[in-house]
Amino acid sequence: MPDLIEQARSVVIALERNDVDAVAAARSQRLANWSPGPWIRDRWTPRMAELAGRDRRIVTGWQVHDRMVRFTVEGDRGPVFVTVVLAQDGLVGLAIDEEVRDGLFGICIGCADEQNATLKSFWGRLVRAPLGFGEGNPHPPRWPDPAYPQQMHLDVVVPDLPAADAEVVANGAVRLRDSGDFRVYADPGGHPFCLYADPGGRFEPDRLGALVRVVIDCPDPQALATFWAGLLGMTERVEDSPDRVVIARQDGKLPMIGLQRVEDYRPPKWPDPEYPAQMHFDISFDDRETAETLAVRLGATRQPPQGGSCPVYVDPAGHPFCLCMTGE
Repeated sequence: MPDLIEQARSVVIALERNDVDAVAAARSQRLANWSPGPWIRDRWTPRMAELAGRDRRIVTGWQVHDRMVRFTVEGDRGPVFVTVVLAQDGLVGLAIDEEVRDGLFGICIGCADEQNATLKSFWGRLVRAPLGFGEGNPHPPRWPDPAYPQQMHLDVVVPDLPAADAEVVANGAVRLRDSGDFRVYADPGGHPFCLYADPGGRFEPDRLGALVRVVIDCPDPQALATFWAGLLGMTERVEDSPDRVVIARQDGKLPMIGLQRVEDYRPPKWPDPEYPAQMHFDISFDDRETAETLAVRLGATRQPPQGGSCPVYVDPAGHPFCLCMTGE
């Protein structure tokens, strides 16, 4: 068998050359139904251009463990980390990351398939964040109706609240409440979010704002904060009260995680479509076995397999999350 690092390097080179046939030939049988062409066009090429820029080159590569190899790829915008996962018979996983770390790498907003493109466009203009959309959702939230709970929502800071208000409403949001220093909206799929004014913040030039918090509804914020702080390594408490806790990374990288008490809390019942998860986290670790042990020790419960690529767990308040090995 070829050297593992060189085998992984050949995959990265093929991706950079847009060599669809070479990537397809490198696939494991587990990915036999995966078409690399659309993935290169829609994910690899734009993501690499966004993070690393042009004139990219592989700087170094190393074996993380078992069948996982990671490369530093550098372009005119700076470095990016590419992870390649190989089984005995070929490629099984790929990831592109701004930094090498375990933890939160995606937030999935549940919606009907026909809303996917609309929500992707809406949120893509609002924030730069690792958001995904889809998985079907027959019962979207109807905030503040407790019979159709939001379960989670996103807090966004903007430099100019009236200007952001006008644009999100023009793009399909519904204004639900004006609370003075912040305003509550529903996105085109019904998911609530809040806009806060932050005139002195740093913002991407092509985005309206920045995602500052993901807020999770629950019956006991203190207990759930302990769970998520332990799993994500978010040891800083920015707010700390019986009804609301906000945890953050020590390096200050956003988003923070908020936990808020909700009376008559109604959790999702994954995978029951009658009680859908309105949002869920994708959590990534290089060593999934260690991560799974940690999650269970902290109070997560593994769910029966449903055919997805990553195992699903629920936190102590019933919110599902996917626990993936990097690249899955």
